[in-house]
Amino acid sequence: MKDKAGHSGTKAGHVPNCPSDKAGQDGTPPYRVSQVSRLSQKLASIHCIDELYGFANRRKVLGIYDENVIPKWTDEEVALIVERKFELQKLAAKGKRK
Repeated sequence: MKDKAGHSGTKAGHVPNCPSDKAGQDGTPPYRVSQVSRLSQKLASIHCIDELYGFANRRKVLGIYDENVIPKWTDEEVALIVERKFELQKLAAKGKRK
């Protein structure tokens, strides 16, 4: 089964039907599940490696390193970003995207 972002039904790629869907049952706070869902949707809307680079490295690109302003990505979020990077690289190799 694939979620809205096209990821297989792994925990990292899980997009809940509603913000409270299983939130907290595995120890994950509801707000974090919601943020991962929003991240999956954002990543699905990115179709260019350069745009993904700017998004993934937003702290470096913007020159803002204060974690209160722009927090670091969690391991789960990094996994989603890297997965999208590989998807875009595959598409580029096939000549479908730059």
